[in-house]
Amino acid sequence: MDSLMTSDYNVIEKGKMRWSYTFKYLPENEPYRFVLDGYSIAEVDGSKFSFKPAELLEPKSFKVLKDKLDIIGTSLEKSQNGGEADELAVLFYGEMQNEIRNDEWKAYDSAGKQYNVSKRGASTLMDTLSNHWGEGFIGMGDRTMDSPFEYRIEGLDHIPEELSLVREVVDKRYKDPNWSEILNE
Repeated sequence: MDSLMTSDYNVIEKGKMRWSYTFKYLPENEPYRFVLDGYSIAEVDGSKFSFKPAELLEPKSFKVLKDKLDIIGTSLEKSQNGGEADELAVLFYGEMQNEIRNDEWKAYDSAGKQYNVSKRGASTLMDTLSNHWGEGFIGMGDRTMDSPFEYRIEGLDHIPEELSLVREVVDKRYKDPNWSEILNE
């Protein structure tokens, strides 16, 4: 990994991707092994959880696939898009086994109206080894600083009786595909 200069990926057709890596130093006259020890890819999900904000008197935990979210509250905040409009903030701490970069969430109020969800807050790698990104998890929010992560529900300007969050796309992490290839034989 010390010689990795660039990496890129593109969907080339349905069900197929092309990954590209550029390295500074690879052996010219001897074989070497390329090992794919893990990857993440955006996949359709549909996982969902619901709660009643008024009944949230203490944190409530939800498991979504292998990800854990501890919802600690909701509040009305000024919109991140500017202006005077309010939007609902769902405050939580998370321990995510899957990547978060490409995930997509939607929210639904008690009447079934759909809203877009954006993210706000800090995340960090937890219990991860420096040479193995697949170990550990992504911590969302910072419990030591009492600074939760937020899902912002755009356009939802009141606290509904019940709120449902649906992860439509998960950035699913595969930790051990058990694949390698000898190159330059």
